[in-house]
Amino acid sequence: MSQYGNHRAAREPEPSALVISGVDVTGARFQEESQTIDVSETGIAFYLKTSVWMDAHLNLEVRSSPLLGQQSLLKAKVVRFGPPVSGKRLVAVRFD
Repeated sequence: MSQYGNHRAAREPEPSALVISGVDVTGARFQEESQTIDVSETGIAFYLKTSVWMDAHLNLEVRSSPLLGQQSLLKAKVVRFGPPVSGKRLVAVRFD
């Protein structure tokens, strides 16, 4: 199974500016800037300092992506976590 769910989509490495917002594990609203690690037709992966739940719904603003366009406002669901790195955790999301 791919990191984005049952359907494997080709992932392209892509470091695009990203703003993530939603609700953290304490129920508080957050907004955090990050960068995409990779992008596919069905989702993206990025590092996040804020702790969120599996299946959390997040709002994403991709600031400039060759695959997604100049500015994309997207909704996505957390489908996988990776190991923490330097106080951040890899989060993979699938677009809603």
